[in-house]
Amino acid sequence: MGSSMAALGGFFIFIVSLFGAAMAHAADTASSTGGLTATSSPTMAKHAPANVPFGYVVTPFGYFHASCVRTIGERSVLQADGSVKEADGSVTRASACRYPHYTKDGVRLEGNALPSHPMMQSRSAKAPDVNGWLEASWYTNSAPYGGISAKWLVPSGPATNVGQVLYFFPGLEDAENVQTILQPVLGWNGFNDSAWTIASWNCCMGGNADHSNPVSVSTGDQIVGAIRGDCAAGSVCSTWDIVTTDNNNTQRTLLKQSSSYGQTFDWVMAGVVEVYGVSSCDHYPSNGFVDFTDVLVQDVNKQNTQVPWQSSGLMPSDAPACNYGVNVAPTSASLTF
Repeated sequence: MGSSMAALGGFFIFIVSLFGAAMAHAADTASSTGGLTATSSPTMAKHAPANVPFGYVVTPFGYFHASCVRTIGERSVLQADGSVKEADGSVTRASACRYPHYTKDGVRLEGNALPSHPMMQSRSAKAPDVNGWLEASWYTNSAPYGGISAKWLVPSGPATNVGQVLYFFPGLEDAENVQTILQPVLGWNGFNDSAWTIASWNCCMGGNADHSNPVSVSTGDQIVGAIRGDCAAGSVCSTWDIVTTDNNNTQRTLLKQSSSYGQTFDWVMAGVVEVYGVSSCDHYPSNGFVDFTDVLVQDVNKQNTQVPWQSSGLMPSDAPACNYGVNVAPTSASLTF
């Protein structure tokens, strides 16, 4: 285990080095490297609960009005008040979202509010589709964490496309005061594209869901997701770097020095499957699993720490009868569906 942790430590150092590298973009990625823009081509919430109004889109945090899902350029910094600092030092002010957002079950939320622990939420037995967290490997700690990195492969696309949205990610959150969550995310149809993309997310101060420029990836590519506190060892960081990288095409997408909004991240996720609009097993990736490997967690002293991972299956009682399962090990999580 000692040699394994040493290797993982080297891996984490490699991940840290990525933040200073020049960022590349896929051909269909937004050309701007700075600034604040409305997200392009969001996936409309066609499978949402009936009380979610028209004009809402699917995000890894539930349903948001399209005007409140924002793209943060790679040279820009999302600040604690929701404004964006540009590379030239200028600041773009951003107002709070004027619309409520909704949970996977259609519960209306205002402003910064996020749903409570997904493991503790009930699911509607009347929902026609599976929406929200499906499976997770996670742990809540008495002390805050300083970062996480993980690898996983882009799975096969689903055999049947009904407009469903699929997300896969590790992450960090404050379990006691849920206001924001940091996630490097692999998504299928996340941007109304019926294809795989990666993006880094920070949600939901001021009712806005913010993400980096999405980058196209392909089945079989190795994804590396990393979240790193942007402060000295021993401190609870107020800003964080969130980077999602495709090791095959060398493209990556970054939220740089993104604000924690005062949160202390004591809830860590090795891997999560989150889905919207799924009502049949062939709506999931056709290979039937995602494995998160080389999962490395650090404490606030930037030291590797072992995590006693918990596993949760969160399917509603009327979910399609598929091959669900979560298997955890010290540095991995295998999620099947």
